[in-house]
Amino acid sequence: MRIVFDIGGSVLVPDDPDVDFIGKMAYELIKISEDHEVAVVVGGGKVARKYIKAAKTFTPNETFKDYIGIHITRANAMLLIAALGEKAYPFVIQDFRKAWEVIQLKKIPIMGGTHPGHTTDAVSALLAEYLQADLLVVVTNVDGVYDSDPRKNPNAKKLDRITFDQLVEIAMQAESKAGGSGVVDALAAKFIQRGKIKTYIVGKKDAYHLFDVVKGKHSGTVVEP
Repeated sequence: MRIVFDIGGSVLVPDDPDVDFIGKMAYELIKISEDHEVAVVVGGGKVARKYIKAAKTFTPNETFKDYIGIHITRANAMLLIAALGEKAYPFVIQDFRKAWEVIQLKKIPIMGGTHPGHTTDAVSALLAEYLQADLLVVVTNVDGVYDSDPRKNPNAKKLDRITFDQLVEIAMQAESKAGGSGVVDALAAKFIQRGKIKTYIVGKKDAYHLFDVVKGKHSGTVVEP
């Protein structure tokens, strides 16, 4: 299989870099790459949001602030590259075509953000579509897709299996609420829907066992037709 992993920045770097977790992720990715083709997109998380918030003091330019976030995603990506050692391509990939070339070299391409206005969730969905990946695995700080925000609603129900259309609907509802946030943003959800990309959305606990996740053994949400 060809698999794209979308790893949230807040999972890798909750406040400070989670060195133990990054090391475990690297071990699992190397193990998976022995039998499958692997590509990874890393997010900016809380650190990126802090920098963007600070930048608001000085500029209203949203595109400029997006570029700040992109730089943070690439710094996080470099941490994972360091942990992967020689198995990873040694530089952060910034282009989908280059990611394809790196896969042909039997290396793991690591990406961060690419363009203003696109989250790393959207980047990972586009990368999976471009590479014609068999599977997209989204690792986030919530352990799956819920019918409402579990951080605000203790009665929120986790959805074990949903369709592409349902993912788009849930993502759109989350973004329509002030301060709302979903496990996948609406743009990424639409790319997943467009590309008909089978997707697993899992939490950090499952991410310690990515080798099992790609076999379908996880407690997250499966998104498929």
